[in-house]
Amino acid sequence: MSLVPASKAVEYLALLRAIESNRPSQQRLFSDPYAKLFVPPVLKPVEVLSRLGFMNRFISWIINKHWTGALSACSVRTRLVDVMTVNTIQDEGINQVIIFGAGYDSRALRLLLRRRIQFVETDHPEIQRTKRKKLEKADPAAHNASQINYLSVDLHSQKLEEILPFIFQMEHYKTLFIWEGVTNSLTAPVAPIAFEYFQRFKPGTIIIFTYVDNEVRKHPEKFPGAVNVTRLLRRGNEQWNFGLNPAQLDGFLASYNMQLLHDLDIDSIRKMYYGEEKAAGMKGYEYYHVAMAVVK
Repeated sequence: MSLVPASKAVEYLALLRAIESNRPSQQRLFSDPYAKLFVPPVLKPVEVLSRLGFMNRFISWIINKHWTGALSACSVRTRLVDVMTVNTIQDEGINQVIIFGAGYDSRALRLLLRRRIQFVETDHPEIQRTKRKKLEKADPAAHNASQINYLSVDLHSQKLEEILPFIFQMEHYKTLFIWEGVTNSLTAPVAPIAFEYFQRFKPGTIIIFTYVDNEVRKHPEKFPGAVNVTRLLRRGNEQWNFGLNPAQLDGFLASYNMQLLHDLDIDSIRKMYYGEEKAAGMKGYEYYHVAMAVVK
């Protein structure tokens, strides 16, 4: 099994990041100049049109009409994880970042960091081949200069200690894990295995991860737009396989010798970046959370 069972999800996310990046610099929440490389041909005209201001607004409206909150949720989630990553690297002395299910995101290339960091990206081999090929073609100098180790993953047939050998746990490493948009697409037995692996790293290891409220798996009709998202996932042979109860997150992490540092739902993150008034008019993806924990 791959961390992302089908490549459709990572392609859709690449499109959303490209649309956000195509907004005027004073309006966009982040800039991902590589996202456009991974937009599939059938959606490429959408990305190109989104480079025009009025078309960007129209396309955003269309997306929100059909998939309520998808674009704003992706934008604020990406921005928050970016900020968390940069701040954690600077404040905690992180020198190794391991990204589970990196997909087509390019944090290792696009984040402005004060020093060189070792990045390790894990994902399905096909996704990684496509990613490396397109990055090397588009920006060979940046890609070749980066410190990125690519590791292919099949969590159903491989053990994490085989994928990520002991060398990544050596004493001189202070590690940050990023597990964005992956926990919900794994089968339930696999996700705890990952948390068991995280806890083997030395105290002070940080994990940034996203998860969905378990309630959306049982009753998607309770959340604006969730029924349409569920249908879209099913068309790509994906589904919400794993969720957590936010009220029980502290206990869940404690069982893996971890302490919860932050847990924010999409509503709260929208307010952070769009302001109370604008965020009040945004709906969708309320079940989505960004959290941070530390190994004790």
